[in-house]
Amino acid sequence: MRFLICTVDLEPCPPQNLSSLSLAEALDPALLGITPQGILKTYSWGLGAVLMMWLIGYGIGLATGLIRKV
Repeated sequence: MRFLICTVDLEPCPPQNLSSLSLAEALDPALLGITPQGILKTYSWGLGAVLMMWLIGYGIGLATGLIRKV
């Protein structure tokens, strides 16, 4: 998929300043500042939050089970 973009900040865009751009070029992760280290850090924080909530729920479940047995 290709897009037509204007290379100057004018409205309407002059025809000589039109350029064709592919979607892959427009969404280049490196230009947006997305790095492998950032993705790993974000994934680690997300996984850590999910595991922490699971452990809290598991601990509460064990505690309520022990209280009911007593």
